[in-house]
Amino acid sequence: MNGTGSRRRVYVHIGTHKTGTTSFQHWLRQHERELDERFGLATYQGAFPNNREVGLACARPSRQLPTRGIDQWVDPEWRRHVHELVATQLARETDVIMSAEALSFLRYDDEVDTFSTLLGEREALILVALRNPGEFLRSWSAHLTRDGYRLSTDPASFAYVGADSWLADYPSLVDVYRRAFGAAKVRVIDYDDALRRYGSVIPALMDEILGAEAVIPDWGNARLNVGIEVERSRRDPAARFDRRLGRLVRHPLSTTKRVTARWWGEPLR
Repeated sequence: MNGTGSRRRVYVHIGTHKTGTTSFQHWLRQHERELDERFGLATYQGAFPNNREVGLACARPSRQLPTRGIDQWVDPEWRRHVHELVATQLARETDVIMSAEALSFLRYDDEVDTFSTLLGEREALILVALRNPGEFLRSWSAHLTRDGYRLSTDPASFAYVGADSWLADYPSLVDVYRRAFGAAKVRVIDYDDALRRYGSVIPALMDEILGAEAVIPDWGNARLNVGIEVERSRRDPAARFDRRLGRLVRHPLSTTKRVTARWWGEPLR
């Protein structure tokens, strides 16, 4: 944590996908007030629950990325709006945790440099959780299929799940962030080891942020199957309304900004 007079920090959890990221994001929202009051840690609230707009706004427009429902992701005005949202969130006088696994799609120096610029003067610590590549690709393939994507034979595609997929090229991912932020500012969490030790990646991530001695809010019930949750929300309009109303009550300012920034009809989930 920060000492008095030092720069405010932003702890950036960039995933990767299929490493308990949704559960971590759910846990952060669930315990947002307690984390703020006990540890001085604010939770970044983006336009989407998984904050995916942050990564997309930094990626090269030519990339083949999962952008369903955000066709305007290459529009400069849309990207400018994302930059403003990030700046607003990071203007708070507290340290901030940002979890956005779409940032793990970034693989080029110019992309990560753009993200670094978004963070302004804050001191950043990058957290990346990695799992066994083969298990990751099998889980990612099932995730894409479940969400209606067709697997691709194009090695440049996010839907290419061959053994040589760029998504499982972990050294390239870690190296591009180390070049931008410095090797000491990029921490790798072994997802498989975290599951063996804790049964969850959450305490391993928070150990990097608060230290192993910190007693964090209960994470035992934070495991969230996003596929089931999203599907239930789609089937049940009342459940979807309750979730949005809950966000509005808890975060009136950020939720109002998010709703007014749906960018040409993008639905919130």
